[in-house]
Amino acid sequence: MIVRSFQQCCRLVAVLAVLIAATDALAGSTIKTTEVPFRPDIRALGMGGAYLAAGRNANAFLYNPALLTQSHVDIGLPISIGVNQDTQKVFEFLSDNADSLQKFDELAPADQDKIYQDMTAIDGLPINVRIAPMFNLAVRNFGLAAYGVVKAGVAVDKGIYEPRVSADGVLDVVVAMGFAKKASEKLAIGVNAKVINRRQTHFRVGVSKIGDTFDEVLDSLQVSKTGFALDVGSLYSLGERTRVGFVIQDLTGKVGDDKFPVNVKAGIAHTMWRNHLLLAGDVVDLLNKDGVSLFNRVYLGAEFRIPLISIRGGFYQGYPSFGGGLNIKIIKLDYAYYQVERGRFTGQDSQGQHEVQLKFGWGW
Repeated sequence: MIVRSFQQCCRLVAVLAVLIAATDALAGSTIKTTEVPFRPDIRALGMGGAYLAAGRNANAFLYNPALLTQSHVDIGLPISIGVNQDTQKVFEFLSDNADSLQKFDELAPADQDKIYQDMTAIDGLPINVRIAPMFNLAVRNFGLAAYGVVKAGVAVDKGIYEPRVSADGVLDVVVAMGFAKKASEKLAIGVNAKVINRRQTHFRVGVSKIGDTFDEVLDSLQVSKTGFALDVGSLYSLGERTRVGFVIQDLTGKVGDDKFPVNVKAGIAHTMWRNHLLLAGDVVDLLNKDGVSLFNRVYLGAEFRIPLISIRGGFYQGYPSFGGGLNIKIIKLDYAYYQVERGRFTGQDSQGQHEVQLKFGWGW
């Protein structure tokens, strides 16, 4: 039986490899894997991002559709909010100097110099905010999710003639449906189909003219792009407590003229101590479509669960992460802190991120 399951797994990998090659041959210019519409699970973020074989809630099938074979009934309405660690610093500067910035060209030279001096600590420092409401439903072998992800980035720099504000925003609305089936006692396979609608805006203006951009931003957000994507995944049991996941995210996918890169991922999960402790590790972008170091693509984590409380920790792209959750029947509150590497190598340009989520629902 084990040999037969292994042979089935090998055949599946071979078929998927052919599909990857065919997809790459048809692909034109693509965006980065980090720019693809996706809603990360807060439980995964606290665990260092490792979830391909470890996921258990209704959101897990977005990581690996084969996890649906492990699902129990789970229905929920989660909403998460994330901000980076520099957000408060930038917003405090903008709030304290709002009037002066709007009338910057009318200020005396000494007052302008003071504004520039106060800006030194935040000059060009980006802040990012993410808001992600969601509805998800999972039962054994089937999952449905509808979510929106609003991502906004703002930076203030000294500019040339006056301080400038740069901002970009993305609104993604995604409906995903997943199916999974046991191919054998040890092997499960699954597939996700996703429909995506995306709206974007971007501007860079002097602070004295920022009020003039409001209508322009609204006009740009009225223009949307629609697309689709397809994921395939597998889950193989190495034993009663150990599972291995293999996923091809966006085997095919695009939104508008933006094509998604094929993102090949692998992960492993192991439970201990009567399932109170979960250990997990993932490697993503195995084909290195983004051209970054290996450590940028490695995620390691653990979760310790007792009734009502979960404690999580790990290493997200080589940086420590931690989080926790409180589960009170139909109300669940979770928090995670992690760091994102924006450069090609770990330690080059990281930014800390805080994430909190409130969920109403039933299940994990």
